[in-house]
Amino acid sequence: MSKEQYHAGNSLTLRLRKSDEGIMRWAGAQSEIGDSIRFLIEQEIQRNGFKDLSLEIKNKRPILPTSTDIEPNLLAYLYNRNEPVAINDAYEEMRELFEITEDEARITVRDGQEPQWKNNVRWASQQLNIKNFIRKDSQYGYWEISEDGKVYYEKTQNNITMQKEVAHKPI
Repeated sequence: MSKEQYHAGNSLTLRLRKSDEGIMRWAGAQSEIGDSIRFLIEQEIQRNGFKDLSLEIKNKRPILPTSTDIEPNLLAYLYNRNEPVAINDAYEEMRELFEITEDEARITVRDGQEPQWKNNVRWASQQLNIKNFIRKDSQYGYWEISEDGKVYYEKTQNNITMQKEVAHKPI
């Protein structure tokens, strides 16, 4: 990704997420937000120079399971339930299985509209759906394993490469 070049007179934009309550409170306490942010940036430059903080941020923020991580576990959950499962129940089961903490659960997608982990579970279900492992005629708000999903799960349940096969099955 190329780096943006900034010049005098350019504007920097910061979009606040719903989960940024602390940042919003801090910003609200400033009488001149632009100068306050400028001061923080100057302090960072004095301490650490001109480095890309995105690398440090990635290392310090929690790592949530990806949709690829979730897929085989969601398939196993649906197989073991063998009945329509309310989507919210599946979300909670995946949250417990992956031991997602309260702090991790507050991490949202970029637009702040939903928790990232729920988004990842939904993407996992979408991939299972594309592979015909989830019934397409399930009642709205429910997921249910399909016959193809059952057959696939039974063939691969003892196979340690199941996770990779589910994630990489051709669409």
